[in-house]
Amino acid sequence: MAHSKPRVVVGLDFGTTFSGFAFAHITDPEKVYTFFDYPKAGGAEKPYCKTVTGIYYKNVGPGKWQFKSWGYPARAEYARDIQAMRKQRLSGPSNDPLQPSVGAYVTRFKLHLASKDMGASSAQGLPQGLTVEMLITDYVREMGTLILKTLQDHYGAQLTKRSIQWCVTVPSIWDNGAKAMMKTCMTAAGLVNGVDGSPHPLIIVLEPEAASFFCHKSMSEQALRVGDKLLVADIGGGTSDIVVQEVVSVGKNSYRVKEVTTSSGGLCGGTYIDQRFMEFLHRTIGPCLQECITQQLNVYSQLIQAWEHRKTSFGDRSTIGDSTDINLPNRVVTEWEKYDRRMGKPERYSYDDLEISYQEMQSIFDPVIEQNMQLISHQLAQVRGGVKVLVVVGGFAGSPYLMDCIRKRFSPLVPQIISPPNPGSAVCQGAVLLALNPDTVVSRVCKKTYGIESNPDFDKKLDSRQYKVDVHGVAKCSKRFEIYVRKGDKVDVNSCISRTFTPLHRGQREIKVQLFSSYETDPRYTVGEGVHKEGEIDIDISSDMKLDTKREVKVSLFFGGSSMEIKAEAVNFSAGGHRKLELPVEVGFC
Repeated sequence: MAHSKPRVVVGLDFGTTFSGFAFAHITDPEKVYTFFDYPKAGGAEKPYCKTVTGIYYKNVGPGKWQFKSWGYPARAEYARDIQAMRKQRLSGPSNDPLQPSVGAYVTRFKLHLASKDMGASSAQGLPQGLTVEMLITDYVREMGTLILKTLQDHYGAQLTKRSIQWCVTVPSIWDNGAKAMMKTCMTAAGLVNGVDGSPHPLIIVLEPEAASFFCHKSMSEQALRVGDKLLVADIGGGTSDIVVQEVVSVGKNSYRVKEVTTSSGGLCGGTYIDQRFMEFLHRTIGPCLQECITQQLNVYSQLIQAWEHRKTSFGDRSTIGDSTDINLPNRVVTEWEKYDRRMGKPERYSYDDLEISYQEMQSIFDPVIEQNMQLISHQLAQVRGGVKVLVVVGGFAGSPYLMDCIRKRFSPLVPQIISPPNPGSAVCQGAVLLALNPDTVVSRVCKKTYGIESNPDFDKKLDSRQYKVDVHGVAKCSKRFEIYVRKGDKVDVNSCISRTFTPLHRGQREIKVQLFSSYETDPRYTVGEGVHKEGEIDIDISSDMKLDTKREVKVSLFFGGSSMEIKAEAVNFSAGGHRKLELPVEVGFC
C-alpha cells in the first residue's frame, strides 16, 4: 500500500544519437528538473542535457559479448582498447590470454526499430550475437541505475524504483512492434514490473506531443488562444516527427489540444547529415579512407567526433560564407598522402586538415533539410485557416543552418517560428508534464484502419467467391474486415467502440477475436499485403450451450491514454469473466 501511488515521475528520452531524462516530484509538479551531469570520459565533454546513445561490449568468444560501458565512457574505453590492441600487435605475437580482443562500440541502434517502409536507415549492422533488444535493455538498465541514484540524492535513500512512474518517449512514426519493444526492454531491464521494478504501468509518450506541451509551458499564456493551431517539428538525431494541434482550452491548469492531421515524419534527423558527411569524405579522400576505417576500428568514431562540433555550429551568423576545417586522424593523414603519391596526384598543402567550403557544407546539409521542409509543407497544406506557431525542437533544432532555412521558407506562412532554449530537453521535460497532466490531448487522428475479422452474410455483388462458405445452409463470407475506426478518423482519448458478435457454428465452444490494421481506408478482407494482424484473444463460450448461436460476445476497442485495449466479454451467458489484450497501436500515446 505504501507504493499505491508514485512519488516521482521520470521522463526518459531514448534517442538515436543522444539520450536524457527529466523528473519531477508529484508534490511539486511545476518543478521539472533536467539532468546534465552524465558520466564523462576525461572531462572534455561540455555539460549537456543528454549523453551519447552508445554502448561498448568486449568480445569474450564467438558471438559472445560482455557489457563494459555506456554513454561517453563507452566511446573512450573503446578507443583505448583499440589503441592497446594495436600496440600489442605491433610488439609481436603474444601468448597472454588477457591480450586485448576486438570489442564492439555500437551507436544509432534505435534506428533498427524503424519500419522498413520508412526507407533506408543509417543504423550500423550489429555484430553476431548482439540484438537490438539486448542493446536497448542494457542501455536503459544503466540509465535507470543513474536515474535512481540521482533521485535518491534529491529525495533520500529510501526512494526505490517502486516509487517511480516511468514515461518513455517514442517517435510518433514508429510502428506497433517498435513501441512494444520499448516496453519489453524496460521490463527486461528491471525498471518496471517484476520484484523490484515499478508497479506503475509504463507510460509511452509520443515525442512531438511531449514537445508541444513543453513549449506551451515555456511560452506566455497569451501566446496561444482557443482555436489557434500549432505545428511541432521534433527533429532529432534519427527521426523527424511532425504533428499539428489545435488549442481546445488554454490557461494555467486547463491547457487542452486536439490533433488536427495525421502526424507524419521520416528518417531525416541529424544523423543523416553525418552519413552524407562520410560520403563526402569518401569522395574527397578516395578508397584509402575505407581501408583506414576497416583496419583501424576507431577511425570512424574519431571522424564523427571531429565533425560534431562543426555540424552544430554551421550556419551561425558569424561564420556564414566561411569554410570549415576538419582535423583528420593520424592514420587517415598518412594513408591519404601515400595514396595521392601512388596515384600521381598533386600534393596537397596539408593533409592534417580538410577544408570544406561553405557551398560544400550546404551540399551536405541541404538534401536532409529539404526532406524536413517537405514534411512541414505537407502538414501545413492540410490545415484550414493556417498555423499560428511553428515550434522546432529536438537535438537537430540546435543547428543554426536548419533554423535559418526553416524561417526563410515558412515565415510568409506562419506568424511565429520558435525554438525554445535547450531544445534537446523539450521531449523529456514534456513527457513528465504530460504524465502529470494526462488529459491534455483530447483527441487524435488515426493513422490506420482498425477492425476485427468477422463472417457476415456473403454479398455476391461485392465479395469474392473464394471467401464464400456455407454455414448451416446460409452463404457467409470469411476473412471479412469488420471496421471499428478508419484511417483519418478523429478519435477521442478514452473513448470506446463496441460491437456484438455471435458464434458462427452450432456447438461452438470458443470465439477467437483477432485485431487487424491497415493503411487502407476501407479494407474488405483481413488478408493481403496491406493488412497486418495486431494480436488475438480467445474467449470461452462453452457455458450456457442451450443458447447455442444466440450467445452474444461484446468486443470493444478502448482508446486509452497510453495504449489501445481490445476487450471481449460475454453479454448474455456466463464466461467466467472477460479477456482483454492491451496493444501499443498508432493511436493514442502509443
